[in-house]
Amino acid sequence: MTQSDCEQKRKAVEFALTATYNLANEVQHYIDEHSLKEDNPPDFLAIAQQLVPGEQQQMEHSLERSSLGQIAEIITTCVQCPLGKLRQHAVPGEGAADASLMVVGEGPGRDEDATGRPFVGRAGKYFDTWLSAIGISREYNVFITNIVKCRPPQNRNPYPEEAHACLPYLKRQIALVKPDAILCLGKVAANYLLETKAALHAMRTTIHRVSNIPVLVTYHPAAVLRNSDLRAPVWEDLKRLAAILNLPLDQGRS
Repeated sequence: MTQSDCEQKRKAVEFALTATYNLANEVQHYIDEHSLKEDNPPDFLAIAQQLVPGEQQQMEHSLERSSLGQIAEIITTCVQCPLGKLRQHAVPGEGAADASLMVVGEGPGRDEDATGRPFVGRAGKYFDTWLSAIGISREYNVFITNIVKCRPPQNRNPYPEEAHACLPYLKRQIALVKPDAILCLGKVAANYLLETKAALHAMRTTIHRVSNIPVLVTYHPAAVLRNSDLRAPVWEDLKRLAAILNLPLDQGRS
């Protein structure tokens, strides 16, 4: 064994001993604070998970102290799920930090993947007309993001493990922006955010809540571009949203 090999092994042993010592101190500290009784032992698995958090827990703890800008930086390097290795650009979301409305879509498409910006393709431009119809603009009082921050291949629906890997980012964004209302575009976005498997038509007629924030559900702009019959129900949804936000309406829209 060379001198270099010995030094590396010595450092590895030192690191292991230090980590073990620190962990033992944390465990002893917990025992000292709690009167442990043999007839009522604590949940040692839960304690172990608290003392040695997994990757998901570590990420959530980190997010609790992160700003919108820091979250965006984390997302651009995230590889929590396979989508992170397939993207051109991550799409964290964008908009006003104190937006009155947060818009949540399903996931980035081809144009979004190419630019790193949400809702910039044909459906996004069409969606801008929806915002205009109720007197708001993504330029100053809307924050737009998605359930997943990287494009699923061929624009398929996100898999559950992909959505669940991204949801902590979305929840922290909601907590920071504190919008007056959230608009979900499409069934997939609503199902994941609201933790339900309900059909879109059933979710449309109800004002839901996430962290006590009103959540409305409507059709995705891409679906409306494919089926113009959906324009009328979308307008009804937008009117409900405008009422919640106390916004003026462009009565010429329908």
